[in-house]
Amino acid sequence: MRRRQMLIASGTVVAATATGVMSQPSGDNALLTVAREPGSATESSTATETILSGTVHETTVFERDAPRDGPTAMIFGGVHGDERTGIEVARDTTEWYPDAGTLVVVPETNRIAVDENTREGPEGDLNRHFPAGKEPVSDLARGIWDAVERYDPDVVLDLHRSLGIAGVHQQYVGQAVYHSSDSYGDELASYLNDVAVPWYMPLHRISARRTHSGGPLLFQKAIRDLDATGYLFETTDFMLDRDTRNEHTRLAAAKTLALHGLLEVGNN
Repeated sequence: MRRRQMLIASGTVVAATATGVMSQPSGDNALLTVAREPGSATESSTATETILSGTVHETTVFERDAPRDGPTAMIFGGVHGDERTGIEVARDTTEWYPDAGTLVVVPETNRIAVDENTREGPEGDLNRHFPAGKEPVSDLARGIWDAVERYDPDVVLDLHRSLGIAGVHQQYVGQAVYHSSDSYGDELASYLNDVAVPWYMPLHRISARRTHSGGPLLFQKAIRDLDATGYLFETTDFMLDRDTRNEHTRLAAAKTLALHGLLEVGNN
């Protein structure tokens, strides 16, 4: 971290702590209420399936169909097993009710890594196992990708957590939404900065960063091979407590669904 940035960060934390409002998100209760309550989606149907059944990677996929047609969105948590925010928020979203379309959630994508609270599983970093122009390179990646192809999502959202902040800490990627060119990445970042990031934490403002589709990440393969609209959201451990990290991520998930028409604010 540059010295000037560190001084700014320290100053904002001292000021925030003095006022007793450190890490209190302002939130968007209306949107989260729409996500959590059945509302007009009382006739939705739910289903689960086990993928990679009978293997050490066995994990559960949750599907909820709204009564009205709409896009299919897939949310992933636990691609990295020690990034608990993504796992916890993905688990939350299994209880959400889309107003239209289909919501598919894989909360514990890399099940062994989640159980062991490690970034990687025995086959290495799952989020480097989807190279361009090749099949996924591990048994786990092939099993996950088979499920993605079956659901053929219009939207993919992968939830992560970094140790630092993109543009502040050189090697880290937190407080950013990485997105495909056809996405609402700029709108999502602007929304999160309005409702979730206090003014006294300027270093924690969310940045929108367009991704290319040629990388080895799961969401990049969905963009590349399925023409899906892709997002990868990264919050940070840096000066954010667990509840705040989860709230940033929860709001990112809900707003993504709303921007793509799965949630309808004002109709519930």
